[in-house]
Amino acid sequence: MHNPLALLSGELVTALLENGFTLFVRQSYAAGRTNTDIHIREVFLITPYKDIGEANMHFQHIRFDSRKYIYQAHHPEEIAKLYKAASQPAGYKVYASLLQQEVWQPPLIMDPAVRRYISRKTTWRPDKEEAVQAELFLHYGELYFTLKYGDEEIKVPLSEIDYD
Repeated sequence: MHNPLALLSGELVTALLENGFTLFVRQSYAAGRTNTDIHIREVFLITPYKDIGEANMHFQHIRFDSRKYIYQAHHPEEIAKLYKAASQPAGYKVYASLLQQEVWQPPLIMDPAVRRYISRKTTWRPDKEEAVQAELFLHYGELYFTLKYGDEEIKVPLSEIDYD
């Protein structure tokens, strides 16, 4: 699966804290695991929040994830744990819910998969020269595509677009 998210780093944690983020929701993140990650035991995704209501909604959305957790900036010991996670300890990968690139462009390998999805799951019939706009966004730790064709728009979990 395509993973466009950035790894969490200490510098990123510092920048987020300096910009007013005080809550950090951790969840399991299977999409961050690759076939070469045989030494990785767990992969996590950290999503920063300024608003406790939004953080709680995200936490409720992932309520069945046994590895969910909320780091709170007003607890120094929790921020120390967050920095430890950002150091990418052996056996773990920890991603931030931020795209690696400021402007995301889908890799070419995804084009046939997106077209296959459109032909199987929609009534859209773009020809080879017609563009279908694809934008990526995160919602409670899950990657989604917004696909736009003409006046129509759909939101699709990235996991539903099979390109492996």
